[in-house]
Amino acid sequence: MPWCAHCDEYLAPPRVRADGTCPTCGTTVDPGGARPAAQADVSGSDDPLEALPWHFKLLLGAIAVYLGYRALQGVEWLVGLF
Repeated sequence: MPWCAHCDEYLAPPRVRADGTCPTCGTTVDPGGARPAAQADVSGSDDPLEALPWHFKLLLGAIAVYLGYRALQGVEWLVGLF
């Protein structure tokens, strides 16, 4: 995928001019689409992952309690059928 370093964006191959330049700024684009290494991949960095926010943990806890309650109601309903 062609990459224009000046515009900092990928270009669709049909958008690139016949001479290999960007239609927006006119600079030569990289035909391989190799993005600069600093921006290309952050998965290999040594930075620790951020902790989950407290409200997301609260939401997960509330969902677990609700689904547990609904499962209990389902069991009671099944027992009531027999």
